[in-house]
Amino acid sequence: MIKVGQIYYSNLWKRNMAVCWRSADYERTHFICNDGFVVSEAHICFDEMKLIAEYPTWQEAVNSKEFNDEGIR
Repeated sequence: MIKVGQIYYSNLWKRNMAVCWRSADYERTHFICNDGFVVSEAHICFDEMKLIAEYPTWQEAVNSKEFNDEGIR
C-alpha cells in the first residue's frame, strides 16, 4: 500500500520520489522528486517504480540519504 513517507525510484522518470500526500479518496498521489520537481498523479504505474525506503513522515523522507542519493536504483 502506498503511504506518505515512502521513497520510490521511478524507472520512467529516472528520479527518486517521495510520497508527500494522498487525497482522502486515494484518487491522487502527490510526490516530491529529488530534483525539486513536484508530481501529482491520478494513476501512477507502480510497476515502473521500486520502493527503496520508508519513513514516518514525508519531511523525514526528503531529508534522508536514500532520497538524496542519485546512485540508488
